[in-house]
Amino acid sequence: MKSLKDLLPGSLTAVLIGGLLMVSPALADDPPAPAEAAPVPPAAIAAPAVQDDAVLMAVRTKLAAEPAADDERDRKDQTALTDFYKDRHGEALWVTASGVKPEAKTLATEIENADAYGLDAARFKLPNLVNGALTATDTDSLAAAEMQFSKAALLYARDARGGRIPDPAEMLTTNLDRRPQWIEPKVVIEALAATHEPDAYLRSLQPQQPQFEKLRQIYLTMLPKDRKPGKLSPAAKRIRANMEMWRWMWPNMGDFYVLNNIPEYMQYVYKDGQIIRSEKIVVGLLDKQTTIFSRPLKYVVLRPAWRVPESIMVNELWPNLIRGGGMMRQYGLQIVTKNGQRAVDYRSIDWATSDIRNYDVIQPPGPKSVLGHVKFSFPSQHTIYMHDTPDKWMFKPAQRTLSHGCLRVWKPMQLAELILKEDKGWDPEKIAELDRSGPLNNEIPITKEIPIHLVYFTAWVGEDGKLKTFGDVYGHEKRVTQALDGQWQKINKGRDHLAPVEPSFNPSAVAARGQNIDGEYVPSSKRKSANVGDIIGNALGLSY
Repeated sequence: MKSLKDLLPGSLTAVLIGGLLMVSPALADDPPAPAEAAPVPPAAIAAPAVQDDAVLMAVRTKLAAEPAADDERDRKDQTALTDFYKDRHGEALWVTASGVKPEAKTLATEIENADAYGLDAARFKLPNLVNGALTATDTDSLAAAEMQFSKAALLYARDARGGRIPDPAEMLTTNLDRRPQWIEPKVVIEALAATHEPDAYLRSLQPQQPQFEKLRQIYLTMLPKDRKPGKLSPAAKRIRANMEMWRWMWPNMGDFYVLNNIPEYMQYVYKDGQIIRSEKIVVGLLDKQTTIFSRPLKYVVLRPAWRVPESIMVNELWPNLIRGGGMMRQYGLQIVTKNGQRAVDYRSIDWATSDIRNYDVIQPPGPKSVLGHVKFSFPSQHTIYMHDTPDKWMFKPAQRTLSHGCLRVWKPMQLAELILKEDKGWDPEKIAELDRSGPLNNEIPITKEIPIHLVYFTAWVGEDGKLKTFGDVYGHEKRVTQALDGQWQKINKGRDHLAPVEPSFNPSAVAARGQNIDGEYVPSSKRKSANVGDIIGNALGLSY
């Protein structure tokens, strides 16, 4: 019988046998030692140390002498490069004493093509090459070129993942709760060192979602001949802004997920990359925007109770309570203590001197429920969720910016059926029975990872390859464009929607004006143009 050594090449045999010895102690027993072992030459004990290239040593010195950068992300790049070059031996990564390596030329070509991906090639400072060679060949100049290649590569990696707008919530508006999907610079530089195709690696850092590439192909047709971003048309800037927003999306959107595109007023359910449901949604008013963010779905709630949001409690319900609390009766609302343990009779409280923020307001499940039959909860600091609604008329207008921020969903029980089949394996009959006679406020926990994405794409390429565009209703596309054009001072950030809610009225002044005949508070902006039913519905947040 042939041995393992006879069947495999010598080097591979040594690796396999060595691996077996490390993982199998029973095979690692030492053979009997010869009576008189011959002395082992020193050269056989350890290979001679690799001589470090002069360029590599000069790079270490230069990095050690660099002052710390002002920007936090630049400082992280500095640290990553310092550690990388300290641990590297032999030659530098891109440049040696004999010149520029082929990988460096490939890297430079890809970085110079950054405009084709909606980036700005002018941001990346590369060494000047003449016929593929550096003009200066002294060690100091070669080390400087090495550092330029590495720094440009790390900056490109950062920009490819959304680094030009590192904090959208702070820099653009609090209603854009997104983060660039960065890869640590240590990981990037080590990956570049491990490949002979740095161009392919850089391309892999771009968003890999199919929609990004579809937009990019259209963007390429809009680029001016000289590829200068400063000469982009408004249509090209729209595509570029949408490509930038893809850099903030989760790289893995999920095997099964719900995507709500706010400017389109549409919801899509994806399974294995295919759309299995598409329906209308109603989104937030222009002054009560639906926040853009992603969170995993935690509960499907059948026959849900409604906890009135603080903004509605303070500026809509509180004045009504001062005037008699007609909304409480009409909509079956309840005042409860903050811990939810005890109901409080709203008529026993002097609302002219008491602060409603010391309580919670609940609407129990029932025929008057503003949430209808079902609620989809994906908790965040934004207190936004998806839900049913009794007001089906809201799905008729083309522009459906009508809610207080939450998403109203058309045919929501069909969505519940898809989700609960995916997560629990339940059939529609079981869900219908729970909807008819199951527990009130029945919170069904979701155990699978089902992301809910609230997105803001004003440009989308359909399956037919045609570009569809939607109105920039909240102005986010404009903000992104201004940032990419360097017009930071022109950005209108709007209000901080996470700031504490303060009353927009004086409680004692409202009380002094007396109580309405019907006990209902009518906002002054709506007294002339809306009927009483609409006023109550809007004030209470039936469009929430």
